[in-house]
Amino acid sequence: MKSLIIGYGTTGQSFEKYLTENSIDFDIFDEDKTKLENKKNILGCLNDQSISVYKSLYISPGVQLKKYFSNSNLAKLNYTTDLDLFFQNNKSLKIGVTGTNGKSTLVNYLNQILNIASSSIALGNIGNPLLDNIKHTNKYTVIEVSSFQLEKMKKNYFDFSIITNIQNDHIDFHGNFENYKNAKLKICSEKGRTIFCTSDDYEEIAKTFALDLEPNLDGKDIDLSNLPFRLQKISEGVINDSKSTNSASLFYALNKLNFKGDLILCGNPGKEGYKELNIKGPKRVFIYGKHRNELLNICKHKNISTHSSLDEIFEVLRKDEHKDILFSPGNPSGNDYLNFIERGEHFNNLKEKYFD
Repeated sequence: MKSLIIGYGTTGQSFEKYLTENSIDFDIFDEDKTKLENKKNILGCLNDQSISVYKSLYISPGVQLKKYFSNSNLAKLNYTTDLDLFFQNNKSLKIGVTGTNGKSTLVNYLNQILNIASSSIALGNIGNPLLDNIKHTNKYTVIEVSSFQLEKMKKNYFDFSIITNIQNDHIDFHGNFENYKNAKLKICSEKGRTIFCTSDDYEEIAKTFALDLEPNLDGKDIDLSNLPFRLQKISEGVINDSKSTNSASLFYALNKLNFKGDLILCGNPGKEGYKELNIKGPKRVFIYGKHRNELLNICKHKNISTHSSLDEIFEVLRKDEHKDILFSPGNPSGNDYLNFIERGEHFNNLKEKYFD
């Protein structure tokens, strides 16, 4: 019998590679049929009946199972996730990091520090699929884990886990905050220990945690680099924070910078379910993109303007003699960009076009 990959995003494609390398025959289902245009092994419709012919199901994190299966079948659905496969097949010490804000930053710092004293790799939501690196032989794997992954994870085999914070996010997927919080808390380690961060000094948290694991780090001069597009200063007065994909990361940026200049927002606000977002500090707020009206409906500020494109905003900003600009979208890309990297690069390109 064949296996079935459900969802053909980044994780689904890593399933495809993994199954092919292991000579396992499979079909693929994705609601967006444009992703499967060049594929022959496609399942057209996903429901209780259509999966009965498959031996195994490999499910991507972002798939909402309740859309396709009855409640009675959901409870007994036998499936595997990328986390489950990684736990089974990789022998490294696994450090899981989750949270609403700061998890990518902490994973980045922790991976850098552990590579000074030993060997480590950063995987998961930070951009490197787990299954593409399932055979690595580093001592540590630092994994950025989403609530989607944790919700579907069968059993927790993290050796250590860290929770940065838990605030409103992904309400459109989980239904309410309680479900979202419970998904995040599934990371709490059954094997080792779980750390709940009490501050947002992620550099210090990473150093302290790594020192416990690798005492020979003591006394070493550690110089860490930031993630691209996370509070990245690209010129005097201009900050690219495209990595800001929720309101928690937006407010973190505003508070950390004590920002009083021009703020640029974009992206799809639907995942958090907020009815109102009070923005304090910036002189002006510019909103652009396909979701601008949705953002305008929830954002509260005395000086907001909406624009169809980022070019329109730069046309306004280049007239200002003194530039103090923060591009911190505060939302996932939605229908505007493929991801935060693409929109970060777009911002940098337009900054060069209009200001340099």
